[in-house]
Amino acid sequence: MAVIGAARDGRAAVAVAGLLLGALYAAGPAFTGRLRGRARERAWLVVVTLLWTVLSALSPLFTWLAFPILLAALYVLPLWAAMYGVAVLTCVSAAAASWHAGGVSAALVAGPAAQAVAATVMWAGPVTGSRSRSRVRGRPARPPGV
Repeated sequence: MAVIGAARDGRAAVAVAGLLLGALYAAGPAFTGRLRGRARERAWLVVVTLLWTVLSALSPLFTWLAFPILLAALYVLPLWAAMYGVAVLTCVSAAAASWHAGGVSAALVAGPAAQAVAATVMWAGPVTGSRSRSRVRGRPARPPGV
């Protein structure tokens, strides 16, 4: 939707950059996983996050695409870094939305905050469920963010 909106507004460069963001995000599994190494997946996350940040500054439609990046941060980074990253991405998203709107409103702050809460809950559910099942089986659980 953001790419279509940018193209409709006659901002071809922003639309192409949006397609690049989508392609980079979709390529994430090629950079993630135990066999690929943490450095590659963290570099992927940095590139995707930086491109999203630039696009959020250029078009208000991209500010709402923070959700998949929040999920990626939660899965790629260690827990402490993921929580910091979620907080920073939420603030950047709210600031960009407010800047494009010409002022701060409750909805422009609550929207990114709700995204952050939803992403964290979606991430925490499988992790805590996995940890509970591991304890029942007598095996150590995989630490979150590792």
